[in-house]
Amino acid sequence: MGLLEVLEDRYAEALEALKSLPIRWDRERFAFWLRQDYPFVEALYRYQAGLLLEAPQAHRAPLVQALMATVEELDWLLAQGADPGAQVHPVRREYIGLLEEMGGLAYPYRLVFFYFLNRLFLEAWNAHVEGEGPWQELAQHWSAPEFQALLFDLEVMARGALEGLDQEVVAHYLRRILEMERKTWSLLL
Repeated sequence: MGLLEVLEDRYAEALEALKSLPIRWDRERFAFWLRQDYPFVEALYRYQAGLLLEAPQAHRAPLVQALMATVEELDWLLAQGADPGAQVHPVRREYIGLLEEMGGLAYPYRLVFFYFLNRLFLEAWNAHVEGEGPWQELAQHWSAPEFQALLFDLEVMARGALEGLDQEVVAHYLRRILEMERKTWSLLL
């Protein structure tokens, strides 16, 4: 059973609630959401750099690819008008705080949570994004075969790391990640 299936089994209701949020897509709201994404993605970059520092050799290439994708996303967000010095929305500050807290955990936990937050975001994105709009470029990026292959690699690595972890710790942080994803997507309500 894959990690996503484990997540769906344990947290099916929360995942479905995330996917069924009544998102209202319009250019202004999406532009705000993107601007608020920059500080989170910057924090994610730091989280990933910490992962890479402790990664075993076999994990380094996929983590470097993920880090490069994050650098490209930061560049893209800047090109869309994100201001690194802008005020950060409380929801984004809270999610950044969660990333920083998780950054203090052992490498296997951080790897599993990195996979989950990427996968949860993608699940929500695929459930919500439709039609034409400024989000199409991101939709194409996240549905590209290269990104899908990277997610597969992350899942394989995370599946191997999940075996020996304290399931209560995993469950605690998965609930918090799900809650933060719900709050983040709620910025588009």
